[in-house]
Formats: sequence, C-alpha cells, structure tokens
Amino acid sequence: MDGEAPPGVVVVQLDEDPDWQDRLRRGSAVPLAFRSWGQAATGRLGLLRGVLTLLDSRVVCPPDELAGCVRSLSLLNPVVVSTRRDGAAVRALLEAGAFNVLDRDESPGVLAARLGADLRWLRRSGRPAAAGAVPAATAPSFRTQALLLDVLCSLRGPVCCHDIRRLLGTPASPMSLPALRARIQRLAPHLAGEGLTCLRSGRWGADTISVHSSGGAVGRAA
Repeated sequence: MDGEAPPGVVVVQLDEDPDWQDRLRRGSAVPLAFRSWGQAATGRLGLLRGVLTLLDSRVVCPPDELAGCVRSLSLLNPVVVSTRRDGAAVRALLEAGAFNVLDRDESPGVLAARLGADLRWLRRSGRPAAAGAVPAATAPSFRTQALLLDVLCSLRGPVCCHDIRRLLGTPASPMSLPALRARIQRLAPHLAGEGLTCLRSGRWGADTISVHSSGGAVGRAA
C-alpha cells in the first residue's frame, strides 16, 4: 500500500463472503479496500487520517465477541459494522464504540450510500483517525511494534489489554499478555521520546493500560 492514496473505506471481513464482497464493490462509488484483520491493522500505518473501517460479519456471533472486535479496530479508525440486524446486538455494538451499524442484507447500493454518508460526515467534521500519532521517522522498524507505539501514543483513555492484544494478533488468537507486557516495556524509550509513559494496572489476569505525560499530568489518555 506504500505510495497509494488511502481508500475511503477499509473492509475487514470476519468470515469470507466473496459474493457479498463483489456485490458491494460493484455497487459502491466510494473507494473500497478489502483487507484481512492483520492487513487492516499493520497496513494502517502511514495512511492519511479520516479512513473509515467497515467490519463485516456474515455469521451471527455473540454480541460481546463482535463488540470486542469493534473496540480493537476503533483504536485505529472509526468503525462501521455490517451484520444481520438484531436489536440487542446493535445496542452492544454502539456501546462498544461503533460509529454505525448497518444491515448487511440490504442492497449493495443502499449499503454503499450509507457508507458514503458516514465517510462524508467524518471528513466534514474533521474527526481524525484514532491512530497516527507517531512520526514515521521515530517509529520502530518492526511493524507490530510500530503499530503498538502508534496506538499507545494516541490513546484517549484507559483501555483493557484484551483490545490491544486482539489488534496485535487476531480475534481468534490474540497476542498473549506476557508478550504484550514485554513489547510495552521495550517501547519505553520511544514513549519517553514523545514525553509519555505507559502505566499498567493488573487485575485478574488482565491489564488496564493508560498513557500519561512523563511530567505526571494526565496526557492523551485523560
């Protein structure tokens, strides 16, 4: 993706559905890029802000599982979900931070029109993508480390480690907590270079992660 203009919408399918993908592509006037989970995460680095992520789920899964995916991808960009509509699921997804929830069974033209409307609203509002805080020249060369640093530097509040672990792995196989702790420790010099420090509060096998200014005042995680 180096040297390419960023797409309007990055589509991440949790379950492959080539027919739906082709119909959406043909019906959309908005530039779309279909990416795997890992490609959407690490490939996000260096793109312009304002990109929207469409998280598509063909198979009805427990709302809390899909909500967890929303929380993870929302660390990078605003997330719209396309799934089979269910009132309880819609509420859970919106509470998890979804920008919008669409019925994937609607016609491709309707879906594309709604995506276009969401994208235009984001661009008019000037709302930035969540990640994108670290200058490329100061980022680690290893892509998942660069992604983690980017996410940490742009946190706007405490987050559960599960949301970051899922992002750095996959929904089915998140990064282990010890591996995440070790990676954060190795990023300490990079964070210090940005005037930040990362704090972890561990409890019941999970960490709550926040980032503060090194001077002691709450920084971007406030």
